[in-house]
Amino acid sequence: MLTELYEYAQKQGLTARAGFKPKRIKGYLSFSANGKFLGIDPPLEETTLAPDIGAAAKGTTKCNILVEKANLVLQMDDKPNTKVKHEFFKQGLRSGAEAEPLFAVCLQALENLAAVEEMITALSEKKIKAGDPIGLEVDGQKLEKSTKYFDWWETYRRGIGDKEKAAAQRCLITGRMTAPMRTVPTVGGLMAVGGHTAGDALLCFDKDAFASYGFDHSENAVVSESAMTGVNVALRNLIDGAPILAGAKMLHWYKEPVREEEDILASFFGRRRIEESDDDDSYAQRMDKALAAANQLITSAKEGRMPAKLQNRYYIMPLSGANGRMMVRGWDEGSYEDLYENIKTWYDDLRIIMYGGKGFCKPAKLSRLEYRLLKPMNGQRNINDRMSEELAGIQTRLLYSVLHGRLIPDEVGKKALQYIRSNMLAAGSGDQKQERHPDLFACELLKVWIIRIQRKEGGEIHMKEFLNLDYPSAAYQCGRLMAVYAEIQKKALGNVNAGVIERYYAGASTAPAMVLGRLSNLSQYHLGKINDPGIRIYYQRFLDEICSKLTLPLPMALTLQQQGEFAVGYHQQHADMYKSRTDLQADPDENNNTEE
Repeated sequence: MLTELYEYAQKQGLTARAGFKPKRIKGYLSFSANGKFLGIDPPLEETTLAPDIGAAAKGTTKCNILVEKANLVLQMDDKPNTKVKHEFFKQGLRSGAEAEPLFAVCLQALENLAAVEEMITALSEKKIKAGDPIGLEVDGQKLEKSTKYFDWWETYRRGIGDKEKAAAQRCLITGRMTAPMRTVPTVGGLMAVGGHTAGDALLCFDKDAFASYGFDHSENAVVSESAMTGVNVALRNLIDGAPILAGAKMLHWYKEPVREEEDILASFFGRRRIEESDDDDSYAQRMDKALAAANQLITSAKEGRMPAKLQNRYYIMPLSGANGRMMVRGWDEGSYEDLYENIKTWYDDLRIIMYGGKGFCKPAKLSRLEYRLLKPMNGQRNINDRMSEELAGIQTRLLYSVLHGRLIPDEVGKKALQYIRSNMLAAGSGDQKQERHPDLFACELLKVWIIRIQRKEGGEIHMKEFLNLDYPSAAYQCGRLMAVYAEIQKKALGNVNAGVIERYYAGASTAPAMVLGRLSNLSQYHLGKINDPGIRIYYQRFLDEICSKLTLPLPMALTLQQQGEFAVGYHQQHADMYKSRTDLQADPDENNNTEE
């Protein structure tokens, strides 16, 4: 894992100098060439690469130079630690003045008490607080951006902190002999998933219980400073913009760089969190383009035009934070070609007819589908928090099922059925009065769950994207029958407060033999209420066709998979019937012929 991250940094040109870290600056103390304070300049960019001494700055005697908290740069209080760190800051400027003369200019100004008071007042006017980081500049030259002090800083920094206790050892990342780092710098960007405001460390041995063989801290996992700097730069790059899934940032990259349009995982995951506005059309277009580009890439490789690309691999690392530590929540890797095939299969398996019977549901990102696995609830709660609590373990297992073409966890089918049942029972109330059909996204999850069971069993895959009249399962046919009963009642009585769906769907979807016989008699009563004989014949033909597929007695109880077949059968029959009814109404002559 560390090696893959280091190689990613190398190939992307992300490797930074050791001893530097991106830092935010609230303002610069600006000086003239003779050390006169000119005022506070705003930063030109959000972050800047500045010298950093790592964990040593968290102690009571040392701090970073060039970029530090205003309190430490100007000694804005009388606390002993502040004074000691302020002197350390000035000593750093004094030591580096020979390499970069501008250090001496700033030092001269910081030793002028009257000028310091003027600086503190100027910071207050700019609303820059004592704990905010500030930088130094001379005649517009930002000191941290100078290159003159780099060689000095490399030597100076080695003298900071404890002497190395361990002899040279082999780096776990590069395999070369190195003096092991005692502490590893932190990386920010994980606050949304439990990370610390000051950043989190990937390698951390801060307690005696974690030590072994007399080694202290990160000497227990030997890494060179240059290699770990590359790893941390890679982590910063990957964390930025990574989507959140299952309470973790989903970092991903490839062994060999791919073009943006060939990055299947970026399109698959999406970049936004679920509560943010999302456009299903845009997502579908991005996913289609990514799959098309990946297919072209693989085809070219197989034809000998791009052989290296065929051997490409992907890496996925879910990452969160806890008490200043990075928590690697998993690791997944595989070939680029397998990734393409498995994600394409996922969307092929999800494909299902729309409510109106015309067209298919557009691809949706995984997080939107997973929303249908949550318990229905009233009130407002953060969806990401609910997913972390209610879907603990399921999200990760579902993701790996997608990436590797495996069976979908049964919990997915169970929770999707619960969501459908809750929605169907609420169909006659409030704004949902017209929604007398299973949720489309939940049906997609049920469909792919059932398909993969059928595929593993090695027989014919009966579950299709549209209605299958010859589906051998009685549960599927019972779902179709239930959809016709509901439509007949709606046509006869309109929208009633407690109709067939609200009163009987839950029972019919689990124990059809106990419910559907009664509904059969009720449907004949409802058919008698329909004045148009053509419409009556229209519905009766559906009933006759479905009943011809059923063998008595009807199932007394349905398994979990059969309940899924019932729900999908209901949806597909509803969609097909709606399409048929629309076509019938659009052609009056056909309507007359049917009536005859």
